[in-house]
Amino acid sequence: MNNDKKTKTSEVEVLKTEVAKLTTQVDELRDLLARRIAEIDNIKRRHREETLKAWSDAEGRFITSLLPIIDNFDRAAEIAPRTEDKQKIIDGFIMIHDSLAKLLEQKGLQKIEAKGKQFDYNLHNAIMRQPNADVEPDTVLEEVQPGYIYRDQILRHTNVIISEIPDNNSGVNSEEETEN
Repeated sequence: MNNDKKTKTSEVEVLKTEVAKLTTQVDELRDLLARRIAEIDNIKRRHREETLKAWSDAEGRFITSLLPIIDNFDRAAEIAPRTEDKQKIIDGFIMIHDSLAKLLEQKGLQKIEAKGKQFDYNLHNAIMRQPNADVEPDTVLEEVQPGYIYRDQILRHTNVIISEIPDNNSGVNSEEETEN
């Protein structure tokens, strides 16, 4: 029995040593995991900060590109009350409008072309229907408010008036009915 006791004691010692090793390993892995979690949190924080800075820088560059247009508006507003030639004022505002539209187009803004095209609910918002026998039904007759796309994302749908088949019972009599 003495041998059994020694064997059991030695097994217990081996198990205690194994438990100590495993406990140390678990502590090391917990520490490593805590450091990795902290690293991930730092990466997320830095990414958020870098994204905000990138957006801020982009907005700053865009606003800077608008400054000449604002300057032109200021000049036009300053000169307009002293100018008798209203056509010059109108031409000036058209030039400012065109430069703003060109700048926005360069930045990726696209106007949705609609007039004469088939109605597309992905691009257009029909606000009214008008009878028209000259075109196919659901053809855009008029653009009420333009729509815009920026980088494949619709910013605003084009508000349109679309055609429909005229109602033959509109109360207008044909010549045959009038003669009878």
